[in-house]
Amino acid sequence: MTYRIGLGVAPALGDLRAAGPGDRVLFLHDARQRPDFSRYWEAAAVAVFRGAGLSVVTA
Repeated sequence: MTYRIGLGVAPALGDLRAAGPGDRVLFLHDARQRPDFSRYWEAAAVAVFRGAGLSVVTA
């Protein structure tokens, strides 16, 4: 599954933390504008530790 995180879209934090092998976390270009960005960044770190892939869109 691909978890997209942006200003107007994001999964539940618990779902993101449960991601693992075969899943992908995608931070969109406007994700840092979210007031809760740091919580999503931490949850993504848990997902990566569990085996998920991580991508960041900058443009």
